[in-house]
Amino acid sequence: MKRIVFIIVFILILLAIPLTVFLVSKNQEMRQRAAPATTLTLSPTSLSKQVGDEFTLEVHMDTATNQVVAVQVSLSFDPTKLEAEWIHNGTMFPNIISSGVIGNGTASIALGAANTTTPITGTGMIATIKMKALAGTSAPVSVKFTADTFVGALGEGSTNVLTSTIPSTISISGAAVDTSASSASSSASLTTDLTSHTEATGSATTSAVMILSPTTNQDVATQQPTIQGKAPAGSTVTIAVYSTQQITATVVADANGNWSYTIPKALEAGPHTVVVAAQNPTSGQTETATIGFVVSNGTENGASGSAMPVSGSETPTLILLGLGILLFLSGVSIPVFSRRTL
Repeated sequence: MKRIVFIIVFILILLAIPLTVFLVSKNQEMRQRAAPATTLTLSPTSLSKQVGDEFTLEVHMDTATNQVVAVQVSLSFDPTKLEAEWIHNGTMFPNIISSGVIGNGTASIALGAANTTTPITGTGMIATIKMKALAGTSAPVSVKFTADTFVGALGEGSTNVLTSTIPSTISISGAAVDTSASSASSSASLTTDLTSHTEATGSATTSAVMILSPTTNQDVATQQPTIQGKAPAGSTVTIAVYSTQQITATVVADANGNWSYTIPKALEAGPHTVVVAAQNPTSGQTETATIGFVVSNGTENGASGSAMPVSGSETPTLILLGLGILLFLSGVSIPVFSRRTL
């Protein structure tokens, strides 16, 4: 009887081993997938200027627990009171996915990390914007982030990890100035910025740019997948693939808004992030989309059907369970056989 109890306890221990491995892997997975926590702030948050003054605002990021790989900054303001002259990347992001674009009351830029092995973490300045005060105000006017502002992070797929934004308010004193020369210069600059982009029609929407394939967290068997999606017809689409090294390319959406790009070199097995951006000259906005996918390594753990990590191989667990069952059967049958013999 004692031997049977011992064997049962042994089998329970064997069953606890795969359960423990599973729970540990789930805890690790939850630690890797942090909740959205990134914030963006325009600095200084408030200031006073005279009509005709030029000044610079800085965009600061705090990633908190997120590991950021790309950010789309979109700003808006009253064009009768303020004018944006340019927007550039700051010190935090080394790569420009889409160059800064200035519109009538808008400014935008898309930035990326060097690769997925060196995501952006911590606090720092991600962009600067130079502005000019055009007319006096009876109440402060705001430069604020629009709903198009997006922050993509590792392990979050297409989720926007941006949780809050802080605008900048500007009080302007003095009489309005003649801005015809400045407006002409700004229009010329905008025309120059767009010479490398094919014009798109219609206003930008949150669905103006989409990645249709691969899908979020999809396992792909090929090391050179084809990225496909939608964008405004005729627009230039910038594609950035974040791997051990960043791959950047541009394609043009056809008359139906379809575009595709086949990655020219083999990607290593594991997770990868794709960020695409397309500019809409009519609205002056840059739309972005991002997804994460996994390249399978061809082994048992490589093609799991999802981007989530595999907890372990089933073979050792089955062997241990089989051995436990054999020991249990032998422990029961031997005493029975002995009693019958006696």
